[in-house]
Amino acid sequence: MTLLIVLITVALVQIWGSGAPLHRDGWFSRWGEYLQALPSINGNSGLLLGITILVPVLISAIAMTLAEGAAGGLGYLLLGVPLLLYCLGRGNFNDIVANYLRHWYSGDLEGATKAAAPILRELHEAPSDDTCLHEQVFRGAAYCAFERLFAVLFWFILLGIPGAVLFRLSALYAENTRGSSEEATAARWLWLLEWLPVRVMGLSFAIVGNFAGCYRAWRRVLMCRESHTDQVLEAYLEGALGGIDASECSGGSDLSQMQRQSGAEIEGLQALLSRTLLLWITGLALLVLFI
Repeated sequence: MTLLIVLITVALVQIWGSGAPLHRDGWFSRWGEYLQALPSINGNSGLLLGITILVPVLISAIAMTLAEGAAGGLGYLLLGVPLLLYCLGRGNFNDIVANYLRHWYSGDLEGATKAAAPILRELHEAPSDDTCLHEQVFRGAAYCAFERLFAVLFWFILLGIPGAVLFRLSALYAENTRGSSEEATAARWLWLLEWLPVRVMGLSFAIVGNFAGCYRAWRRVLMCRESHTDQVLEAYLEGALGGIDASECSGGSDLSQMQRQSGAEIEGLQALLSRTLLLWITGLALLVLFI
């Protein structure tokens, strides 16, 4: 049933571009505000984070159990698909990247910066030049793809729907608490949830990309406790995409060398992510068949 839920969810994302029809997060913000207003919880960042996230996770686990008990596998499927869709990241990743590349190839730095804004975790100031913009977009796109899909699938495969809900609500909580006193606790908790799946993704990059280069990077940061997830992903990608050059860019021949090289790296990232997703689905299918 896990494989079927993943296949249906991925198919719906291909049709819709994202799980946007189910992405309604107002309830979670109101829930967090209610808890923050309670004197017994406010001021204790760890307790606030735990109750805010774990109560909905527990409810999702109870709901899945009831659905399966009432209608068997069909009930599990009918509730599991919309919940997994809800847990996927916000926004249409492919459209954002395509829009960015369109502006990038036209030489419109300002337009490219605006187009890339949704996939950048933090952009405190506009990039000063093309190189700076590309570096930010490359790292932001890699993290965005990981956070919106692969980390969710990892925890879903490992813990079921409650695992996927746990990760998505943790990511939403970290976003909602930026700039507040709870930011550090939320960011650290999210980093812990990302630690294992990002390293599994690094091995996947090695399998579907440049194995030697990516594996060296994977070993170098395997036990690192300081690097942010996006920095770890960037190290993996530099190894996995090693050897990519400007000739692999799909842009026109009138582009500068820098435009073509940077565009080729973004396009290479997209292709690598597609192969990685196929690898994960194939691995899950083999797991279902032989275990």
